[in-house]
This record gives sequence, structure tokens and C-alpha cells, in this order.
Amino acid sequence: MTLRAGAQAPHPPTPAAYRRRPPYGLTLIGVTLILLGAASAWLVFSVGKAPPTRVGQSLPDFTLTSLAGGAVRLADFKRQVLIVNGWATWCPPCRAEMPLLHEFYQAHQAQGFQVLAINSGEDRRTVASFIASTGYTFPVLLDPGEIVLSSLGLRGLPTSYIVGRDGVLKSIHVGEFTAQDLQTEVAPLLN
Repeated sequence: MTLRAGAQAPHPPTPAAYRRRPPYGLTLIGVTLILLGAASAWLVFSVGKAPPTRVGQSLPDFTLTSLAGGAVRLADFKRQVLIVNGWATWCPPCRAEMPLLHEFYQAHQAQGFQVLAINSGEDRRTVASFIASTGYTFPVLLDPGEIVLSSLGLRGLPTSYIVGRDGVLKSIHVGEFTAQDLQTEVAPLLN
């Protein structure tokens, strides 16, 4: 490069000029790291887990601790019609359906009907206080980490899984039961 008299040599770009360029390389690295993180999370949380139970399939066996302190297995209730009910004390529709479930349970227990009320993530003291104040006598099970309810595919409370004597899931009832629901969905299975 030749310079004429009085001309100044071009200056190299200043650091500010470098900063004005969009950082495409850093953006690409950031996006790649985010995608790798998302893929890793998906692998950790989904691989090896069974899909939610569907109508027409058997419920997977599980063991939970009862409010009384003993271990209760689903397999202990073979040849019975079951309502496996996911609930919580803080859930108004759950609390509202409990008297109806208890009344149906008492009326049909001799016919081989059982309610397994699985509490969703609350501590023993909270659940025990609620049950003591109501006098419900069906088995109440504790699922503190919500592992069993999650494996069943529970997405909201209350949700009930209605299981026939053959151990096959007959229906999934989302929301509060009514007396008509019990007569329509459960009573026919008792015959």
C-alpha cells in the first residue's frame, strides 16, 4: 500500500467495532447447548418409564403405605371391583365426592367392591387429620412423591381409575363423581 503525502494510514478496527458485529458463533453455541440440555432432560425423565395406563390394560402393580402404616399392594385386591382414586385434602371436588364414595363403598363392600384412596403428595399428619374428622373407612394410601399417580397418568384431581374383577382398567373418571356416575360406571361391574 502506498501513501500519498499528507495521507494517514488506515487505523485497524477498534474493539468497539468488533463488539458491534452480531455474535453468531456465540449464539450458535448457546442454541446448541440449550438443545442438548433439553434432549438430556427428556432422556432422563422419560426413558425407561412406562406410558400411562390406558383403558383395556391392566393397572401396573404398586405398593404404597396406608394411613394405618402397613404396606398395601394393588395385587392384594384381585377379583374385586376397584376405584383407585387420586385425591388431596386441598382439592374441593375431591372433598365433595368423598362422602358419596364412602357411602357407595359401604353399600357394596360385601359384593367385592373396594376404594383405594391414594393421597397425592401430602404429609401423613394432614391426611390423618382429615380422615379422622370424616370417619371414612376405606383404605387411604400415601403417595408422597406422587410416583404411583404419575405412573397411572394422573393429570388432575380428582381422577379415578375403575378396575374390573379381571384387573383390567374399565374407565378413567376425571372430576368429581356423582351418584349417577357410580351407578353407570361402577355398579354394572359388580354383577
